[in-house]
Amino acid sequence: MTAITASPPLRRAVPLRIGLVLATLLAVAGAVPALMIGLDGSAWDPIVIIIAVLSGGVALGTLALVAFAWNGRRGPCIAIIALQIVSVLPALPAFLLPAEETGPGAVIGAVIGIALALAACALIIVGMRRAE
Repeated sequence: MTAITASPPLRRAVPLRIGLVLATLLAVAGAVPALMIGLDGSAWDPIVIIIAVLSGGVALGTLALVAFAWNGRRGPCIAIIALQIVSVLPALPAFLLPAEETGPGAVIGAVIGIALALAACALIIVGMRRAE
C-alpha cells in the first residue's frame, strides 16, 4: 500500500502579484479620465473618443484577466502585459503635440505613466519565470 502525500501548494512569486496589482491600478486610473471626456466639435473629437474607448477596454480587460493570472497562468499574464503596452498609446499625444498645447506637466505625467506600465510588465514577466 502506498501513502498518498499532498504536495505543498505552489507558491507564486511576489513580483507577479505586485505587477498584477500595479497593472490593475494603472488600468483603472487610466479609465477614469475617459469618463469625463467633453466633446467641443473640434477635429480632435474622434481621437478623444478612440482614446476613451481604448482606455475603458484596457481597464475592463485587465480586471477580467487579473483573477485568472493571479495564480500564474501564462495566457492571462501575457494578455495583461499586452494590455499594459496598449495602455501606453493614450500617453503618446503628450510627446507629439506642441509644448504650448500640452505643457510640461502632461509630458512628466506621461513619462511616469509609461514607466509604471513598463515596471508592471517587468514584474509580471519576472514573476511568471519564478512561478514555474
